[in-house]
Amino acid sequence: MQRADFLVKPEIFLPHTAERAFIGPGTVRLANGDLLLAAPWGRPPTNFTQLAARYPVPMLYRSTDGGRSWREQRRMRLDWTLAGMVSDGGITFLRLPDGRLAFLAHRHVEELHGGGLPVISFSSDEGQSWTPARVVGEPEGVWYVMNDRMIRLRSGRLIVPVSHMPMGMGVYEGDRNISLCFFSDDDGTHWGRSSRPAVLDDQRGMAEPCVAEVKDGRLLLLARTGSGCHYRAWSADGGDTWSTPEPTSLTAACSPLTVKTLPDGRLILLYNHADPLAPGAFFPRAPLVYAVSADDGHTWGAPIMIDDEGVAAGDRQHIYPSMCCTDEGMLVVYSTHAADPHGSFANGGEAGWKIGGGKRCLVAYPV
Repeated sequence: MQRADFLVKPEIFLPHTAERAFIGPGTVRLANGDLLLAAPWGRPPTNFTQLAARYPVPMLYRSTDGGRSWREQRRMRLDWTLAGMVSDGGITFLRLPDGRLAFLAHRHVEELHGGGLPVISFSSDEGQSWTPARVVGEPEGVWYVMNDRMIRLRSGRLIVPVSHMPMGMGVYEGDRNISLCFFSDDDGTHWGRSSRPAVLDDQRGMAEPCVAEVKDGRLLLLARTGSGCHYRAWSADGGDTWSTPEPTSLTAACSPLTVKTLPDGRLILLYNHADPLAPGAFFPRAPLVYAVSADDGHTWGAPIMIDDEGVAAGDRQHIYPSMCCTDEGMLVVYSTHAADPHGSFANGGEAGWKIGGGKRCLVAYPV
């Protein structure tokens, strides 16, 4: 497999700790050229109530050298009066046309497997302060939003793709999910939701969707499944209704993926290109690759290697990538975790958290 053209090779810049693990980052370029990053810190330890009271919102990190190095800034100045905390899942930063930054995040709520409704907040001062956190959509239930997910359409509509597990379809977020979108036509004040979700008769369903607007104005939704590849669905009405899902050529287990639009209009997908260990398996979650589509997601180029550390032994996960476009190239930030070669979510104890953390690389734009 061809390797990415690295300007800066993958390297851990923020190690895991014994208490929490880096996962689901969001990144954004600020007006002065600096880069801002935030990440939830994994599923909380057993004393959830104490942790949520102390750390309801994430830490911010800043880079002044194009993502090569990062310094801890402080926790977000964000009033939090909601149940639960920003955790697991992921974070999105989005620049709005009026100059504000939008912040979207998964919200982990005790006793809601997979979490509750996502939250949104806005900053008018480049991330120095934020409006009070508000939930997106309704009703409360088992919802999941990943990182680098919210987009703004050419019409001005905000789109938030989410996983949902309706009553009776399972117990945990990893059980059979449906994919749909919350959408807002007034910059996040009021929200509607898809009237016809993307539903797949698969043991994992359509999970952890990501969305891109293509040239003809339709929306492309890509989701992880238990069928050995990522599936896609289409919407011609701004995310209200979705077509019957169909398979893509993107071979993968039920593992994370992120789609973005390159400056030249092509689509790029970051994902784990590997045959699943078994039908419905969540592993392997390595290597991390990217693939590019020049025809709005109908076909995809060959996978390009970003990180294959641990692939031979099957003992690594490289997951939940975020991509930010810079003057030099693509900044890719993701998390590396221990993996059980047999496909369980065992983290390997102390040895497991010591090998991983937040990883970053800088990659030249695809030719």
